[in-house]
Amino acid sequence: MNLNQESIMKILEKSMEPGKWYEVKELIRLLESEYSDFTDWDMSPLKSEPKRPRWHRLVTNAVRLSPGRDDFPQSNVWVNLRTRKPKRNYEYSIRPIDLVEQQLVIESESDDGSGFVYAITNRSWEGWVKIGMTIDLLKRHTAYQMYSPHRDFAVLCSTRVLDRRVSEALAHKLASHSATRRSGEWFKIDTDIVTDIINKL
Repeated sequence: MNLNQESIMKILEKSMEPGKWYEVKELIRLLESEYSDFTDWDMSPLKSEPKRPRWHRLVTNAVRLSPGRDDFPQSNVWVNLRTRKPKRNYEYSIRPIDLVEQQLVIESESDDGSGFVYAITNRSWEGWVKIGMTIDLLKRHTAYQMYSPHRDFAVLCSTRVLDRRVSEALAHKLASHSATRRSGEWFKIDTDIVTDIINKL
């Protein structure tokens, strides 16, 4: 069977190390190391790219389906893929498994993808804001407090959204433009900017 964007997404999502960032060329090498059933069609070049096999272009197009890519019409399809552009080239990462959120989803009666995008702060990290998503904001906030002896995590703002993963990815992308520093989902950023971003989701 010929490769397509959907099959490439499935192969790469299983093969990528969660939290590690990859450029497209690294994802091409990763797919090649994990998959061996290339067909003649997969290996045939496109007229526009005669020096590389067709499946290379399929990988390039698959990562454009990330919610972080607003330059591609069908973005937001690959919701577990995060995108950043620290320098010249885009980089991609699979979201690390969030065990707390995973448990909240298990406990929920149903999950249609909706939920909340929120910003949370802690006075111990002055100037830093975490932007996250959850199916249950109250339980998620309670879970944060369990990790702090002072119970000093505060929800700065939140909004209910139809697709929490896509909306969170958009919020991360917008916050990255204004933040002076970023560490995962934590941003060194003015709280008014974050509030404005989340309220407009």
